[in-house]
Amino acid sequence: MSKKQQILESALQLFAEKGIEATSVQHITQAAGISKGAFYLSFPSKETLIKEIIDSFMKNFVADIDRVVNSFKSPDEKLYLFFHAHLALLEKHADFAKIYAREPMHALNEEILEKLIHYDTWIDHSLLSLLDELHGEQLRGRRYDLLIAIKGFVRIYSQLVLFHPYPHDIEKIAELLVEKTNVLAAYSNTAYLTEEMVELPMPGPEEVTTAEKLLAVIAELLEDEQHPPLMAESFSLLAEELKSETPRHAILHGLQANIYDYAPAKWLSYLLKKYEQKKSPDN
Repeated sequence: MSKKQQILESALQLFAEKGIEATSVQHITQAAGISKGAFYLSFPSKETLIKEIIDSFMKNFVADIDRVVNSFKSPDEKLYLFFHAHLALLEKHADFAKIYAREPMHALNEEILEKLIHYDTWIDHSLLSLLDELHGEQLRGRRYDLLIAIKGFVRIYSQLVLFHPYPHDIEKIAELLVEKTNVLAAYSNTAYLTEEMVELPMPGPEEVTTAEKLLAVIAELLEDEQHPPLMAESFSLLAEELKSETPRHAILHGLQANIYDYAPAKWLSYLLKKYEQKKSPDN
């Protein structure tokens, strides 16, 4: 295990036990068995470390949710998979999820808080898209109220999964959340939030994904680790195509299919798809 990974894992455990504010760099270096100098070679500050933890978790989360919402399954199946993916990811990464659930927002600096809002908004975009597909005109201006209600339900059941010691059946919880969503969509008639009142605080991913951003992600991937020859070649071809004045949709689409199932490239695949959607002649 690399020193950087040692630091990340030790910090996650300490943040979950003590909270972010109560955990110092010294606590982290002692738990990781390294010097402060070694820490600062990997991370310029504690805030940088926190941002990297958030980025790593939330990028995977956003990409997983997007894959569910844009799959070829039926809308009902996708709603179930949306909830199941959310709960399964919390179980898998319980240390981070506990930090996110417990940490008072005022304890996070403005940049980190903005990053959390940024990712949360992208998930909101995906969920709204799924609700529109599932219920369409039936919502009659109630889509934002339903979004808020769903997020409340998910947060409550997520806390049960994380903090209550008895075993939980996330399949059953996902089914329950689907039922509650559909009942609210079908039988709730009162709306409070209007289109004029609600503005998602960040633009959607397709609006901010640029060729330059994709090239930076590719450079980071190539710097961080070794990749199988096919993946390394796909990254190089993708970078070459993105540097051209008019990247070709067919080439981007083919390369996105190449890297789709390669776990380290999950975030790149997600952003590339959003870039394709923005550049597609049909849009």
